[in-house]
Amino acid sequence: MTNPTVTAQTFSALPPIRMETSNAANPLRSVLVTVFVLKIAIAAFLIATVSLAPPVSTNAHYTTLASN
Repeated sequence: MTNPTVTAQTFSALPPIRMETSNAANPLRSVLVTVFVLKIAIAAFLIATVSLAPPVSTNAHYTTLASN
């Protein structure tokens, strides 16, 4: 019986390790980002509007203006 020859594999004989390329970004990602930005902008606008509104029970001047 003959022994098969064992060859040591060297690092230079190994195939190079490559990073897998990521697939293209999801096409709906820009829509998602746009929706989030619009939601934040609308929320900021509504909060600013409410903070600038005068209180209802400050004085009678506001009620007389509303009744006219």
